[in-house]
Amino acid sequence: MSAVIKTTTPFINQEVLIRTLTKLSYEPQLINSNNIIELNSHGRFQVGDLITNRQDWNGLQFFRKQNNSWSLWHDAQEHSARVLASKKYLSVTKFIEEVDIAYRTEYQAFLEEQVEAERVRLEAERLAKIEATKNAAIAKAKEQGYSVKERHVNGKIQLVCIRRV
Repeated sequence: MSAVIKTTTPFINQEVLIRTLTKLSYEPQLINSNNIIELNSHGRFQVGDLITNRQDWNGLQFFRKQNNSWSLWHDAQEHSARVLASKKYLSVTKFIEEVDIAYRTEYQAFLEEQVEAERVRLEAERLAKIEATKNAAIAKAKEQGYSVKERHVNGKIQLVCIRRV
């Protein structure tokens, strides 16, 4: 038996999905080449799968990336399902709804972090360009025999070139 459960938001970002599952106490573990042998006793998991602490008839429920989004792999018959953590078990539908809501919040925070990181990067580039221009102007002035004094006026750098004869 199988079921299709759709969310309004596709889970497309692994980092955000891990942060979401961690915040919701589902203890996500990413399967990699180092831990696949110890976690893959039934041969269900592949490298890249994201295991949760939720269990059903088939064992641990997990997310697998397919077609650029993460899908939950689970047993559709929930009569024997249980969760290892202290949380009460939620049906798969309720679980996906909970993850969907939290994922949207985390994704928005992720986007804001990306915007802030880009702003910081652009500001650093701007300051580096200013410093390079200033150093080039000072070097050129000294090459021509000037002594250079640097002043800051209204948040701007003013270079005063002085030549004594």
